[in-house]
Parts: sequence; C-alpha cells; structure tokens
Amino acid sequence: MTYSNAKHIERLVQVSEMYYTQKYSQNQISEKLHIHRTEISRLLKKARQIGIVKITVAPPTSRTNDDLANFMCQNFNLGQAIIVPTEENSDYQDDLESLSVYTNNLLNEFIKDNCVIGLSWGETIKKVIANFFLSKKVKNVSIVPLIGSPMGKLEISCQANHLVHQMCDKIPNSKLFSLDTPVFLNSEKFMHEILSTETNRNSVRLWEKVNIALVGIGSAKMVDNYNWRTFYKKEDGDEGIYKDSMVGDVLSQSFSIDGDEYREVYPNLVGASLSQLRKMNTVIGVAVGEGKAEAIIGGLRANLFDILVTTDKVAKKIKKISLSQM
Repeated sequence: MTYSNAKHIERLVQVSEMYYTQKYSQNQISEKLHIHRTEISRLLKKARQIGIVKITVAPPTSRTNDDLANFMCQNFNLGQAIIVPTEENSDYQDDLESLSVYTNNLLNEFIKDNCVIGLSWGETIKKVIANFFLSKKVKNVSIVPLIGSPMGKLEISCQANHLVHQMCDKIPNSKLFSLDTPVFLNSEKFMHEILSTETNRNSVRLWEKVNIALVGIGSAKMVDNYNWRTFYKKEDGDEGIYKDSMVGDVLSQSFSIDGDEYREVYPNLVGASLSQLRKMNTVIGVAVGEGKAEAIIGGLRANLFDILVTTDKVAKKIKKISLSQM
C-alpha cells in the first residue's frame, strides 16, 4: 500500500468513526476537519463500498428468547433456533408477518453465488416469499420446488411452483425449475411416466444439490382450515395422511410426536422424501401457531431441520410439552 493510499484509508476510518461511532453530523465533521460537506458524503459512501463500514439490520431479541433458543438446540438435534418475539395479543397473521422478517434476514445470510434453493408449500412459505427481498448481489442461483401441486385442492398462491416463480422474480437472473405434476398420483407406473419428462426430471435431479431447503410444517390439529381439509382429508371423512398417532407432516409425509414416519398412505407421492431432505445442506423449518407445537416436536425428533424459525409462543409450548415428557 502506497503512502497516499494509506492516508486515504486513514481518512476514511476517521470520518466513519466520527459519523457512525461518535455521532457527529456531516456538517460538524466538515467544520472540524475543514472538508466540504459533499466530500464527507463521498467518503462515507466509499467506506461502505470497500467494507470499512458494514451496516446490518438485526431484529430485536431478548434474554427469554435466547434461553428458549438454547433449550431447543440442547434438547433436539438442532443447529440453530430463531425465536421470533411477538405481542401478547397478536393474532396468527401478525405472527406470520413477524416470522417473515426474521426468515428474510436468515435467507439473506445463507443465499450465495451458485446456490440451489428448494421450496415446499403452504401459508407460512407464502408469507415468507411475499415479504422476501434480497439485500445483496448474487449470481447463478437456482430455485426448485420440492413437491408437486395439489391440482385445484389448494389455492395456487400456496403451491410450490407458484412460490418458486415468486422468489425467482425477486432474485435477478435466477434459474427457475418446476414440477408439472400433481403431488399424489394413482399408480407407480404413471408416476414414472410423468417424472420422465425433461422438465420434471431436471427438477428431481436438482434435489441432490439443494443448499437451502425452506419447508413449512403441517399439523394434524390445524387441518380444519378449509384449504388443508380439502387437500389432506378424503371425501369419505378418512383422515388421510394423519392416521393413527401422526401429529404433523413435512412435504406431505407425516410423522408421530416421537419422530416416527408413516409411509403407507400415499406411496406415489411426487416430492422429495424425508431421507432426501435430511441430506440437503441446510434445512430451514418455519412454523407459526401454538397448534403446531406437537408437529414441530415430531419434526425435530425426526431430525428434519438444521434451523427452526418459530415464535416465542410456540417455543414456550414446545418447552412445556417436552419437559412434561421427561
């Protein structure tokens, strides 16, 4: 580094410390250093560009939520738990909105050049993608659905293909993949025929390369919602994938609160299997609603997630249930 470059860096650091650390205004810095105000603005911009100043936006946290996060990581095979603070009287939609903010920060941390993002489906993923914005430049990002479509039984805005399209629109020059198939098919032969098309084949092959899987968590206690009832429950009143002791599902594959999987209901499901999901680099599970506590516990015990994002209300209920079983 030349003497002139060293002096320039020294000036950038000096101006940055005065502005960001010592809280001087740009006019005050101009007066103290005898530099024109427009030059101060230029120096601050340059300091940000070359990394002397790094600005991050961090959502608030609390000691209680930190303790809940530690409990989750210590009692389940979880790399990270993000506990979203909520208001005492907030409703489901309020909590969804809050969760989407924290998930957005997390996604921006993990999305990098050449990464592959896999998406499941549902209301929580819908909200996360609706509020997603990319805060940095990345290149060669691919986005792929991890499951087929419920074909008329679930509003299109919640379906994986639609969510992949939405996210691609928000990541410039990203590559879009799709699954042109219903999630459940009548026969194994028909499933193989559909998956043999070039579009579907390319998507399924990409599952092996997924770096970030963003998945919602379904709950047997929350299928009375009309959208979920028309998809998960059969017309004759059969409980569908939620038979016996099943409490939750990920990618339409159900499990008990102990993490035991139930595989017999829909053998011709078009979607990444739970064993495939576990092999993906980083699986982020997102869920809102205290009715999902048992489903989340089951998913955690099935070792489906590397990171869990949920609210403080849900985390408290998970802790209460877990401690009662010890």
